[in-house]
Amino acid sequence: MLTKDYESYYRKAEGTPYMDYYAQLAKVMPRDPQATARTRDANGTIPNEARDIMFNISGEIKNTFHEFGAPIPPLLEGCAVVDLCCGSGRDTYLAAQLVGPSGKVIGVEPNAERLAVAQKYLDKEIAQFGYDHCNVEFINAAPEELPMIADESVDVVISNCTFNLSPNKDAYIKEVHRILKEGGELYFTDVYTDRRIPLEISDSIERVAERLGGAMYINDFRRLVQRFGFNDPRYLFTNKTMLSEEEQANYPDIAFATITTRIMRSSMSEDVCESFGEVITYLGTLPDYPDYFLFDKDIKFPTGKACTVCGNVSALTSYGSRYAKVFTTVGDRSKHIGDTHGDHIIKVAPDFDGIADEDDQPIQASCC
Repeated sequence: MLTKDYESYYRKAEGTPYMDYYAQLAKVMPRDPQATARTRDANGTIPNEARDIMFNISGEIKNTFHEFGAPIPPLLEGCAVVDLCCGSGRDTYLAAQLVGPSGKVIGVEPNAERLAVAQKYLDKEIAQFGYDHCNVEFINAAPEELPMIADESVDVVISNCTFNLSPNKDAYIKEVHRILKEGGELYFTDVYTDRRIPLEISDSIERVAERLGGAMYINDFRRLVQRFGFNDPRYLFTNKTMLSEEEQANYPDIAFATITTRIMRSSMSEDVCESFGEVITYLGTLPDYPDYFLFDKDIKFPTGKACTVCGNVSALTSYGSRYAKVFTTVGDRSKHIGDTHGDHIIKVAPDFDGIADEDDQPIQASCC
């Protein structure tokens, strides 16, 4: 099927209520949690501060969780966090410790059986953390419909390899954008592809349940999030997704990668990197990052070094972002310098020397 309507291309089971669809997924998903785990690089995707507090979480929660890594960003203290498709709640409880008693974490899970495991240990976990009040709430709901969460009320949304399960990815992203505050962050790990998976494969609920059939072509993902106002997705950790021989046979010639992605909701961002001459300096005050701040897979900001950045980077480190407290920023948006990489159409345009008259000497044109 050839189509430019990529939103519909990824939409599954039209007309089926979201909760019913997720119930169908749960029925066909392997019972062994690790059979569907796609965050293979556990050491790369579990930050040290989260790994150090993992022992506080009950064994049943960890043993029934369906992922390896933990896509949790730094600087969560005091934040309101939403964990989408939280499963048995391992990442929810990790985040609850990192936001501290002044923060709050909401775990959203459409499967009641998995959510019951998370809720079963709620009082025990809060006591284990040493809190005198509960900072965790669990909701049995689908990420595509979150009317119980107010507009612009959330600092961070996390998700661990579950976006690919969504039957309506544009509704998913639209809801994330709605609940995030200005300067808020969507930080998640998921599987992407180098091309669109044929519909006869991706429409199979069994293929989606193995966390592969619902994976998006990475450029379709970029187009989708940009359409809802997330202008500049950044990719932090990229790893080849390991497939069994049987799985690979179902996806001939298709390459998969497991990627941790950071997306900011910021009115200061653009769909391309444009410069305003701003200079930022990382202060080195994040405990796990004393020497550098990892912005994406290509950019590290060394501690104490002044770096000229594009407006999309300064949107992360200034202008209401929680990261502003670990950076200094010099400059403002009063002077627009243009495309950070140089607009090749403008800068390499030939002059008109030798073109005497349009009729006498027509400009030579090419279709290629």
